Amino acid sequence: MLVNPKNGSPKAGVILVPKRWVADAAALHSARALADVGFACRVLELSSAPRSIDDVTSDEIVAGLTKLKAAEEELRKSLGGKKKVGAIGAWIGGTMVLQATDKGFDACVVVCPFITLPVADDVMIPQPLDMAARAKCPILAVFGERDGDVPLEDVRALEKVLSRTGSVDEAYTYPGVGHAFFDNEPGNKEYREPAERDLWMRIERFFTNRIL
Repeated sequence: MLVNPKNGSPKAGVILVPKRWVADAAALHSARALADVGFACRVLELSSAPRSIDDVTSDEIVAGLTKLKAAEEELRKSLGGKKKVGAIGAWIGGTMVLQATDKGFDACVVVCPFITLPVADDVMIPQPLDMAARAKCPILAVFGERDGDVPLEDVRALEKVLSRTGSVDEAYTYPGVGHAFFDNEPGNKEYREPAERDLWMRIERFFTNRIL
């Protein structure tokens, strides 16, 4: 699914990996938000059913990374080959983006990603933290202070890695919010509109500075 700006040609491209790997209403909402500020956004669907960090297999991760790289190449080509392409993902989608920071993207944004991947190994699927240390593009990593799904020590470990890269990486933790603070789905008690609004401004600023 490709969402283009309503007015004018795209400034650059962004591949969006949905938080549960499914191109649902939330993913489309995010794609439209990126298109509204001038980016061509390709929503990459990696599963026909919602997935979590605990039920993906190593084969699915490898296949997903292959699809993510192919999507980057296709979007870059469709933009004429001269415009930059970034990637963005939340939750397990953010984990996937972290693992793709050496795949040719010009900048990557991850929102509340899982830093520890149960099916990772030292050969086919390195841990996301190891990939962040070897990233070939700037990274913006965003977390919620009260995230019960991503251990605080993992957040601090990623922050430490990003601070050592010598790149223009950024990390920010929103105070007082949980894992789904940005997710305006019905019944989500963790949703915080001011934090989500600030998050989108932060994402737009990062991509504007890094891929335009």
